[in-house]
Amino acid sequence: MSAIAAPHTHEQPAQGAAFNLFQLGDTATLQQNILQPTLDYLGISCQHTGQLLLGTLLCTARLPEAKRVELAIGPYGISPRLHTRLWDEYLARQPDLASRIRGLASQHCFLRDPHAELGYNLAYATAIAWLVYQHQQLRLPEHCDPASLARIWETSYPHRGGQASDFLQAWRQAFRQRCKARN
Repeated sequence: MSAIAAPHTHEQPAQGAAFNLFQLGDTATLQQNILQPTLDYLGISCQHTGQLLLGTLLCTARLPEAKRVELAIGPYGISPRLHTRLWDEYLARQPDLASRIRGLASQHCFLRDPHAELGYNLAYATAIAWLVYQHQQLRLPEHCDPASLARIWETSYPHRGGQASDFLQAWRQAFRQRCKARN
């Protein structure tokens, strides 16, 4: 029995659909108000981690359905199967981390349908997205540029045929929009 098994409900966020991330704000807003506070809460201070997660969020949210994993939920495109596997095979062995991650989830929704948190709760989804990398014992290089982050995403994050160029295109598009907004 899975640590997070729950019946599928009709309230689950849409699976497989692209997510309009910029309804939440620009990249600086996402970084300052969601990603960095979540990483701080988890005790992760590496700046490159935030950049990797921002790029993951930007890219995965824009991937066409054909490149997203099957049954992908939310802007990070995490499948219920991977979500369950992270809880059962990784967090089950790390109770302190599991408690911190569970602390990000909403009290009632998580108990009713834990996978829905991936679509409704961006802080929780960010933490789970980091676990996708962390459970692989990923070590970020000291100097990371977008191309390095794109290669890490391509080889370490679940997708169906996504390429580093998808990551870089999403990154450049987001930062072009950010520059236009400033002018």
